[in-house]
Amino acid sequence: MKIFVINLDRAKDRWEHFKDDERFTRWSATDYNDLKEDTPIFKDMVSYWNIDPKEHKAKCACYLSHTNIYRYIAQNHLYDTIILEDDAELVGEIPDVSELPKDGFTYLGGFSSHLKLTEGPKKVEFEDGINPIKHNEYRMLCCLALYIPNPKVALKMLQACEKKKGKEAKRRPRAVDTMIRDALTLQYVYFPAPVIERKCESTIRRGSRNKYCNEFYEWKKK
Repeated sequence: MKIFVINLDRAKDRWEHFKDDERFTRWSATDYNDLKEDTPIFKDMVSYWNIDPKEHKAKCACYLSHTNIYRYIAQNHLYDTIILEDDAELVGEIPDVSELPKDGFTYLGGFSSHLKLTEGPKKVEFEDGINPIKHNEYRMLCCLALYIPNPKVALKMLQACEKKKGKEAKRRPRAVDTMIRDALTLQYVYFPAPVIERKCESTIRRGSRNKYCNEFYEWKKK
């Protein structure tokens, strides 16, 4: 099993949390400061009209960080891969890969939300272990911790982010956690989550924050 941690080169303090554990391999995240002003995704990415321009760019870079690693897994035929964001904290044992589904990706952290994003988080009563996601009842948000069993599933996640609409036009990208929901593969939640969010400042949204993903897939104050 390979565990990648997506980490900005300038966020050295976050990598400190992982660097001495040989289980983790650092994945250099895309930094919007390294992208040219005319990089197409800055124009293509859908955001609210009043979003802070730097937050919009950081959201674009987050999308690229994730899609690049999905592409890497697919192209290099990797099996049993876990992707963590660098504000992840392990609070439970990562399940043995033999316990995890091979026909789709599995959330090992994050939070559940109403289908309509503006309605906010939604409490879902998950059973212990593997839970197939009920897409007609709720959606999962935050790519804090994902298990991708094989290159085929990684490719389907990539295609969901980059898929075309009709014969020619590409669908405009949105936040990556909303895009992978459309992947043409099964999707699961492992409960309780072995990964939660550490209490630290966001590298995307400016200002203080007080809500974080917990082991019950809730977005709660710490």
